[in-house]
Amino acid sequence: MLATGNKGKLAEFQRLLGDRVELQSLDDAGYQHELPEPGTTYEDNARAKAEAVRDATGMPALADDSGIEVAALGGWPGLHSARWMGEEATDRDRLLGLLARVAAQAPGDRRARYVAAVALSRPGQSTVTATGTCNGVLVDPPRGTGGFGYDPAFLSDDLGVTFGEAGDALKDTVSHRARALRALLDTGVLEQL
Repeated sequence: MLATGNKGKLAEFQRLLGDRVELQSLDDAGYQHELPEPGTTYEDNARAKAEAVRDATGMPALADDSGIEVAALGGWPGLHSARWMGEEATDRDRLLGLLARVAAQAPGDRRARYVAAVALSRPGQSTVTATGTCNGVLVDPPRGTGGFGYDPAFLSDDLGVTFGEAGDALKDTVSHRARALRALLDTGVLEQL
């Protein structure tokens, strides 16, 4: 089970895992509960979501928590990246809102990084977590239509293009979620499923 309602994340995880694991969505399992995010770190939130879905379904559950951190804003919006404008805001609303805040408060420093933590929780076993980051700068106006969330404004240091311009295959080589998932797979947990 992938503990997310975000279709972009579901597609991304399935691409990253390839044919090693078949992921099921929360909708596939009929999971109707709000995913818990009680922690003060990405890792705490990923663990809580994975364990809640594992407990509700009895199946191994994979979860992530991620965000974008702007250096000049003290790492904001960070853990609140998906919800700082409220539940009704769209990805586009949050993207333009973040760019407006950076322009108003820190126009000379657009350094940012994406952070992701992933957690795999299996019945009767300890939950395993891993993290990944990628660095870049925010560009305005946004460029590209790929990805989701803040991707069109995130100019990757590794790629030299925004994640919105990069395309899935290229983004998957350096993204925060890809790096976190690779670190998780390096622990050997996939072979234990």
